[in-house]
Amino acid sequence: MELTKAKILEALKKGKAERLKEDIEYVRFREEAGKITRGTVVTKERVILGYEHIPRIFTLAKGLARNIGDEEEIFIEEKIDGFNLRIAKVEGRIFAFSRGGFIDAFATEKARGLGLDIFFSDFPNHVLCGEMIGNTPYTSPTGKFDVKLFVFDIDAGNGKYVPCAERYAVLKKYKIESVPQLGKFRADDVKKIGVLALTLNKAKKEGMVIKTADRKKAVKLVTPNADIEDIAKCSPIMFDMPLGFYVQRVFRSGIFIKDFGLDQKEYAKALGEAFYLGLHEGVDAVGDGRGAEEVFEIFIKDPKTWETIHHHMSKEVKLDVIFRREENGGERIRFRKIYQKTTKKIHDAITGKGVTD
Repeated sequence: MELTKAKILEALKKGKAERLKEDIEYVRFREEAGKITRGTVVTKERVILGYEHIPRIFTLAKGLARNIGDEEEIFIEEKIDGFNLRIAKVEGRIFAFSRGGFIDAFATEKARGLGLDIFFSDFPNHVLCGEMIGNTPYTSPTGKFDVKLFVFDIDAGNGKYVPCAERYAVLKKYKIESVPQLGKFRADDVKKIGVLALTLNKAKKEGMVIKTADRKKAVKLVTPNADIEDIAKCSPIMFDMPLGFYVQRVFRSGIFIKDFGLDQKEYAKALGEAFYLGLHEGVDAVGDGRGAEEVFEIFIKDPKTWETIHHHMSKEVKLDVIFRREENGGERIRFRKIYQKTTKKIHDAITGKGVTD
């Protein structure tokens, strides 16, 4: 797809794109513009296309038949619950871009420390597409490691993704971590794929992504345990989440449970607990004076990284630093995101405010 100057100017004029100046100057597509994907980035020297939206299937056999067809060979990978990034070399430096097309200062600092220079020296136009987990400003903190990047696709620089087997070989050669590879199957081998889906669900994994060998088609299937865990995690900040977040997870988990013949009463109980126990956690936090919150921890080398994080996040939520301390030539920061809308709703409720429905 050719992205002409005229198309960029038209998108800017209509407000579908915006000019940004951070470490570099670039245009970010805020929303889709014709065939141009949201999150597409245009710099002085190159275009980094937005990552495609992979269709979600709700039933296994019919979902595969309708979206993948009778492909002889498919590859299945574990779906990782992190934050989506595209990592590319721009003007001689490595940058990490968010799903929406912003330069992510934190992920950029981390990506530059992952030893990716040799890869980009050999493939300067390629884009690594991955999920970052661990001690980030967006994912639950862990004491097991700092951060990890799991690459699930490589864009050849033209919006076409490197075939699965070739990608695995490239990542192995350059010692870049791949998403867990769950195996090679036939698309019509629904029974084996179903066993794999149930295994992932039992292990409380996020789900699976199913890709054709040439990487031209892909679908994803999320497990009900992951959906219910998401609801439990976000119920303490219920009023700061869109209603669709909950509706979609209840709907798709319900279809999975029905499709696989799982125990409906068991999952109904788990879903109820996810809502009520999560909400009660939020009530306790507000009652203790903390507010509806999430806690994060990061380790950074450059103080400007935290300044950028604070600047951008403070537009959406209140940030409260729990501690900042020097460590191994950098700084470890633990902070809270305080969600004002949920905090107010709960505070009003528990202090006796009357509400007219």
